[in-house]
Amino acid sequence: IEFKAVDFSYTEKAVVLDKLDLDIAAGSKVAFVGRSGAGKSSLLNLLLRFYEPQAGKLLIDGVDIQDVTLKSLRQNIGMVSQDTVLLNDTIAENIRYGRIDASDAEVQEAAQKAHVHEFVSQMSDGYKTMVGEQGVLLSGGQKQRVGIARAFAGDARIVVADEPVSALDVSVQAAVTDLLMEIQREHKTTLLFISHDLSIVRYLSDRVMVMYLGHVVEMGSTDQVFSPPYHPYTEALLSAVPIADTKIKKKHIVLEGDIPSAMNPPSGCPFQTRCNWKDKAGKSLCESEVPPVRMLADGHQVKCHLSDADLAEMTPVIELAAE
Repeated sequence: IEFKAVDFSYTEKAVVLDKLDLDIAAGSKVAFVGRSGAGKSSLLNLLLRFYEPQAGKLLIDGVDIQDVTLKSLRQNIGMVSQDTVLLNDTIAENIRYGRIDASDAEVQEAAQKAHVHEFVSQMSDGYKTMVGEQGVLLSGGQKQRVGIARAFAGDARIVVADEPVSALDVSVQAAVTDLLMEIQREHKTTLLFISHDLSIVRYLSDRVMVMYLGHVVEMGSTDQVFSPPYHPYTEALLSAVPIADTKIKKKHIVLEGDIPSAMNPPSGCPFQTRCNWKDKAGKSLCESEVPPVRMLADGHQVKCHLSDADLAEMTPVIELAAE
């Protein structure tokens, strides 16, 4: 997929997604991570057809999403939105969207099967008293809980979510995540989500896609991405994870250099202006050529010029301290 967006202050087009090529298995949980501006939200918006790619295709079961109606697409893709303000109608909205002729009783039955009420009631003490009250305004955290429930209510095959638990208090994030995983497993829904919290990513995802300046720089299973060898950017991301446990040792990696803009991307490797491994990989090579996608093992891939020997020298960023 290639996608370009216009920066109206410059009236130029910036490459937001640069030749992405990936397959996502049905029923998997895939996390998209990376700094702001990496292209994570743009990729999900392309899937929802809020944008259209300039090149490439997005296929679901081999069918180009551009060849199906928006109604059919939205019946298959649920979205965790954060702008919900009314409780009653929004829970059943996804179900009604795909089942126009369904009675209220049928909608409620479908919602019960999706465990929507159980999901929301466990997350909000006030839910039971709020049911049936029209016009009840929800807090920011409650909106997000209802948004998660709403996305799963219509038996969507794919659910996309941008920071699905970020607005919740830390004290309830684990409970929300557990319920999210339970619903996803039961319905075998494909979950695609963005998160800047790598502890949530490690707990919730099967696979992780690390993005930087429109490129997928690393992709693999969660265990692969959280263990060396890493892409140098992944290594730096892991070093920024806050860890309070004194039994865990963590490298402190400082990235220097300029943070590039999508309007004026660097030549060669997108990460070369900040990479601590550039001298090992070959400075002139990194600055002049976009790295090829390298397959490491069992579907683990990185986009980097480092040699196999250099990758083998990488040590864990996070590890248990010696007793």
